[in-house]
Amino acid sequence: MVTLALAGILMTIGILAMKAYLISNRQAQTADSIRSTLRNAGEQSLSEGRTYCVYFTATTWTVYRADCTVAANKTSGPEIVRDPSITLSSITFTPPAAAVPGQSTACPVANRCAYFYPRGTALRGSLQVVRSSKTYTVSVEGLTSRVSLA
Repeated sequence: MVTLALAGILMTIGILAMKAYLISNRQAQTADSIRSTLRNAGEQSLSEGRTYCVYFTATTWTVYRADCTVAANKTSGPEIVRDPSITLSSITFTPPAAAVPGQSTACPVANRCAYFYPRGTALRGSLQVVRSSKTYTVSVEGLTSRVSLA
C-alpha cells in the first residue's frame, strides 16, 4: 500500500512538471514562429521589391503584401497562438511622426503592424509573447530590419 501511495505521489509530481514544460515549450515555439514570420516578410520584401506587412492581435498574426488594411493583400494567416495561457502584448510598431514618401504605415488598429520595405528597412518596434511566469520579446530594428528574440 505504501509503495502504491508513493508511486501515485511521484506520478502526480511528474505529470505537473511535464505540463509546465509543455506550456513553456509552446510559448518558446510561438515566439520563434513570430520571429520567423517577421524575418520571412523582410526577406520577401527585399527579394520581390515590394512592401510587406505583418498585423498582430492579442492571439493572431497575419502577413499582407503592400498594406495591412486591404484584405485582398493577405498572403498568409492568421496564425493562431495555440495555448490560451499565452498572449501577445505590448505590440508597439509606431510609425514616424512625419510620413516617409513611398512607405505605407496604414494599420487596422494603430501600432499593431510591422512593415518591411523594399530597401531593406522596416517600421521599428517590438511585441511580447507573455504567459504568467515568462516573457519573450521580439524586436524589429528600423534601419536594418533585423529581427531579434530576447
